[in-house]
Amino acid sequence: MVRISRSGILLHKNHDHCPVRIIEPYPITHRFKVKESEDGMTLSSLMHEKFPFRSSDDWIQKIKKGYVGIENSSNNKPDQILKSGDRLFHHNPRVIEPAVPDEVRVISVSDEYLIAYKPAPMPVHPGGRYNKNTLTSILAGMGYEDLKVVHRLDAVTMGLILFARNKNTARRAMESFASGKVKKNYYALVDGVPEEDSADIDTPVRRKKGFVFESELGLKQAKEALTHFEVILRGTDKSIISCRPVTGRTHQIRLHLRQWGYPITDDHVYKEKDPGLSSPQKHAISLINAGLSIPDLEISAELPVPEKWMHLINPEDTPLQ
Repeated sequence: MVRISRSGILLHKNHDHCPVRIIEPYPITHRFKVKESEDGMTLSSLMHEKFPFRSSDDWIQKIKKGYVGIENSSNNKPDQILKSGDRLFHHNPRVIEPAVPDEVRVISVSDEYLIAYKPAPMPVHPGGRYNKNTLTSILAGMGYEDLKVVHRLDAVTMGLILFARNKNTARRAMESFASGKVKKNYYALVDGVPEEDSADIDTPVRRKKGFVFESELGLKQAKEALTHFEVILRGTDKSIISCRPVTGRTHQIRLHLRQWGYPITDDHVYKEKDPGLSSPQKHAISLINAGLSIPDLEISAELPVPEKWMHLINPEDTPLQ
């Protein structure tokens, strides 16, 4: 089934009856400067290092076709030596963005802030392969422009995200996040059935390589991390867990659930003990940011446990509509 939105964006229905937002191919040119640390690199090697999702041969061909080079230079070559401050361009004549769920909705809005629901997978702001299929771009199309991001939410994680609508609110909100004054609650659908009703996991977190992080006792140069877990519902082989992170490290909840012994059921990056960079990072995982409260700013919002998860735990008692 296909329908067309007012903005001309194609919206398809997927097999789970969720509308999918598909952007028609479009041209775009990115521009950026060569950093001091990149001085002396060749044009092709710099592009491959900054954007490794394309091979070296792909970047060489793009440079030869004139899609990549130094601005105002008529003789761009793959082995051209770059200098700090050079301004580079990368033109893509036909951008094809990955499709995303068309389920963005505004939960609460005032003159000071906006709370939105972000489906997954979907990045918050433009970057990499995403430009128009991002939360900020979609909200801008709904009339909410110049929103200021004050906290993170992974592309593969769904749920609540807070934006400030002015600099003063952004500053106050970021101070609240930094000082631990924000109360957050996530729900996760995990493999396994814990015997205990709750647990505290405090193993530190550090980046391992690329987008993969690790969490173990004794790691050097790792950051302190603490998450409170509480069992909400037990099934035969899966459970729903309430997750309250005290600190805000990248992938903290995902890592701590695995450390506890109950990884998120579809989190293939961290279900294995030694995840590799080839692990998929393109699909939504069963983790939702369902509670967000900043008492000092009188900001609060909550979401229920997804009905689909309840059906998986108790299929007879929780019929899907």
